[in-house]
Amino acid sequence: MATTQFGTMPDGTPVWLCELKNGNGLSAEVLTYGATIHRLRVPDRKGKAADVVLGRADLAGYQAPGTPAAAAIGRVANRIRNHTFNLNGRRYTLDANERKTTLHGGSGNYAHKNFALVDATDRLVRLAVRDHGEGGFPGEVAVEVCYSLDDDNALLIEYTAVPTEDTPVNLTNHVYFNLAGQGSGPVDKQILQIAADFYTPADARDIPTGEVAKTRGTPLDFTRPQKLGDALAELAAWGDRHGGFDHNFVLNGCGWRKISTAEDEASGRVMETYTDLPGVQLYTANGIRAGSVGKDGAAYEAHGGFCLETQFFPDTIHKPHFPDCVVAADEVFATSTAYRFLTR
Repeated sequence: MATTQFGTMPDGTPVWLCELKNGNGLSAEVLTYGATIHRLRVPDRKGKAADVVLGRADLAGYQAPGTPAAAAIGRVANRIRNHTFNLNGRRYTLDANERKTTLHGGSGNYAHKNFALVDATDRLVRLAVRDHGEGGFPGEVAVEVCYSLDDDNALLIEYTAVPTEDTPVNLTNHVYFNLAGQGSGPVDKQILQIAADFYTPADARDIPTGEVAKTRGTPLDFTRPQKLGDALAELAAWGDRHGGFDHNFVLNGCGWRKISTAEDEASGRVMETYTDLPGVQLYTANGIRAGSVGKDGAAYEAHGGFCLETQFFPDTIHKPHFPDCVVAADEVFATSTAYRFLTR
């Protein structure tokens, strides 16, 4: 395992970069800061590897607001309506960091925590952090994130969380993919398929209304492969207010299963996504400003990547008919997501 120092936190704590390799040309660099996937090098059909995740060149870049980063997100990924919820007869008031909404856990977001390095080998890195209830959430949570590479060219992400009090928990990674290589321009020609016959419509604040609607007949129908550029154009004609996709899909099936396939025909890179979670948020990097600079001086722009954030549904704490994300005190919550790469 190659471990090097990537920077230093304000309190003097080092930030480490750990490199993983699987022997088939797949390699990853993971930072302790935010449990962030800094690089993910994937071979194309000719065996030439490219970094397929967006990110920043240095620690200061990752610490800047609005940075596209493949970081761990919690305690509750996505949105909570009116930055409050009731649990066990008590009302909790959270940070309102997006209008009147709590987004990605507010000030306690794990993307800005420096995780402890628990274990590291050539194939695996295990990171841990203690969530002390920042952002207004109940109790504390001991969190671990483990990244590993296997011989099947999959990057497996395993999350565990053990709270001291009953609490909502929704963990994901906000990784931005561009299968042509980071900084290679918009992902318009990349093809995506998602196994989701339904999605959760949302209001003007991106809070689910509670309805579960069919994707068929809408621009959100990825049950058959679509070029993202075609889908984005259809979405714009439909009356899109986001400048692209930022939608939660209700995944077909349950348990561990393949939920999506993405492909860049030019390079031959294909990415399959697997998870045991009920939903996935498709986000097409709508908020990246033209002229943004990423790793290696790469120019980033809107739609220069796409995210497939496996998750519980947004605002599920207020929707009893949505899958329940409340974890009981001292219960071990565990979930996994994998991104598997192949070529055509």
